[in-house]
Amino acid sequence: MDNKIPVTIITGFLGAGKTTLINELLYQPQDEKIAVIVNEYGDVGVDHHLVVNVEEEVYQMNNGCLCCTLRTDLSDMLQTIYSIREKQTVQIDRIIIETTGLAEPGPIAQTFMRHPFLQEHYTIDSVITLVDAGSALYQLAHYEESKDQVAFADKLLLTKVDSVSNETLHALKQKLRALNPFAAIDHLNLEEVAIKEVLGLELFNEQKREKVMTEVDEEEGHDHDHGHDHEVHHHHHDHHHTDDIVTLSLKAKDPIHPTLIDMWMNELIMTYGMDLLRYKGILHLYKDPNQIVYQGVNMTFQAERGQPWGDQEKESVLVFIGKNLPVKEMELAFKRCVLTEEVMEELGI
Repeated sequence: MDNKIPVTIITGFLGAGKTTLINELLYQPQDEKIAVIVNEYGDVGVDHHLVVNVEEEVYQMNNGCLCCTLRTDLSDMLQTIYSIREKQTVQIDRIIIETTGLAEPGPIAQTFMRHPFLQEHYTIDSVITLVDAGSALYQLAHYEESKDQVAFADKLLLTKVDSVSNETLHALKQKLRALNPFAAIDHLNLEEVAIKEVLGLELFNEQKREKVMTEVDEEEGHDHDHGHDHEVHHHHHDHHHTDDIVTLSLKAKDPIHPTLIDMWMNELIMTYGMDLLRYKGILHLYKDPNQIVYQGVNMTFQAERGQPWGDQEKESVLVFIGKNLPVKEMELAFKRCVLTEEVMEELGI
């Protein structure tokens, strides 16, 4: 059984409603005990009666939840929280990390992927980005951090929707779709928050091929004819009106050469690492009976063996969201990793 503590990262630009949301989550009746990590207490209602850890300023609230400020390295704070859970037997079922309004979520996600202790004891549930419907179009046009927060999200929650016209809301959703066609977009009423809208979504490490395929199909906006003869499908959306954010999806039915795909991915990460905001996918490698699951943030990525293909139709899917990516070069490079019948015949495979 997986006993890792799930972590939800809540981000969003200044004024989007992050603190209001966290207060709602903390004070709602629930069975789970949450530890919240914030940069500053600010308006978070720390109605505490017990100091659990003086050095790290960790407080236990009256409902049993924990609240702490991030004054040291994030990995140190998470190790402290785990120690409190184990040594002081304080119940901690999940963690919420609230970023500052000007923070990019990428470095936080990388911390979990790079640190062995965090990999062993924690798992990222989802990255949730709150979007102020009234201010977002201006913010997206003027602040790079706002665009990065949207592009990185697993789910986008629009707040203050009642304050804008239908036309503005439509324009905003188009903008958000252009920046991140793979994230669900929902409305969030900050006065009537349902926990299931935010926590326990398990979107970050989604490993089901059907999920990735659905995301790609939604991005393409049309159905595929699976009876075609083409072995490789690749396309991209390069939206100039979103400045430098690019989304790219690559698919292939024929098997992938494991060495060639590794070489290409390593070269891609070394060259464009910090511009690769998010990338993930499932690969059908030559002679491998299992799905290979890719998950990456900037220069940090993981490749893990997933479930067996079994009777499922084998098809590789890779999706990328990044800045100024060379989409044509990436399409050609990916195509060179695909073992079509012609290539296999040439190689004598």
